[in-house]
Amino acid sequence: MRTGRAKLSIGLPVYNGQNYVAEAIESLLAQTCGDFELLISDNASTDGTESICRAYAERDSRIRYSRHECNRGACWNFKHVFALAQGEYFKWAAHDDLCAPTFAERCLEVLQCNPDVLWCFSRFSHIDPWGRTLPDPGTCDLSYVDEPRNGSPRPTPWTRASALAWQRFTGVLLGGTSSLDNYALVRTAVMRKTGLLQPYYGSDKVFVAELCLHGRYAEVPETLFFVRVHPDGSGALPTEAQQAAFINPLSTRHYRLTRFLLLRAYFEIIRRAELPAGQRARCLRALFWYLFQVRKWRRVLLSMLRGTGVGGGYLETLHRMQEGHPIPPDSTAKTRTPSKV
Repeated sequence: MRTGRAKLSIGLPVYNGQNYVAEAIESLLAQTCGDFELLISDNASTDGTESICRAYAERDSRIRYSRHECNRGACWNFKHVFALAQGEYFKWAAHDDLCAPTFAERCLEVLQCNPDVLWCFSRFSHIDPWGRTLPDPGTCDLSYVDEPRNGSPRPTPWTRASALAWQRFTGVLLGGTSSLDNYALVRTAVMRKTGLLQPYYGSDKVFVAELCLHGRYAEVPETLFFVRVHPDGSGALPTEAQQAAFINPLSTRHYRLTRFLLLRAYFEIIRRAELPAGQRARCLRALFWYLFQVRKWRRVLLSMLRGTGVGGGYLETLHRMQEGHPIPPDSTAKTRTPSKV
């Protein structure tokens, strides 16, 4: 075990991640910013995840591995691994995604040079199960929301990097961008003021929206984060029942009204945010726009009746991936063991 307090805490919650967790751990241990702790929280995995993680922990004192007796779901595990953090900065990490070696260093540079910036992320690309970069959707920029007009993108003032809270909030709520910046580097003290993740699917977007109410976001203009798209990923879960089980398999509640829970959560984060009256009113106005997007009502109602989950866009990405990227002959998933740490 390391002694002293690390500047950065990286929390990696995992459940049955043997196919990719070794590669994810190696990408984190390779960070050029060496002053960090890696907190791995194993949610009672039943595959080879435990042996892989313990082998890495035995070889590298920066790793703290803990295993739980039962699987309490992704929401609990994400919160638990954050509760263990001791660093001034924090980053969640997924067991199947990858970071370039300079990811943490470049984000830390931005945070340390800009006290008004609360969290920092990089541009990102998608990779397939075998680590190949996908041409679609390609490199993404979260900072600015672009709306199509006459076939051309039109920049709007709704940006996470804005100095105004209502514009940051609106950019997350109404923009077409993802909420992958929940894997950004965040100031730990600010993160503790939020509600973190809530026990329903899609609350990562609420978490990012709440960060926006606290302060500014910044983006490193380099592609340093790689999101793995694969059939077993949480982003590919198609039904509300499957998404609810992923969040909390112990719950007996059935979240057939997940979208209403998300709407209530947006109201709640606006209510408890320390905002001037004018900013709060504009945030509520954005929520009104969000609620009354009439063109989406029919699709949303049909999805609720069919039990379709929220999000699930990775299914479309998977289909495009399979069309343009034939499955390699040696596609059988293999459990990896640490080659070096």
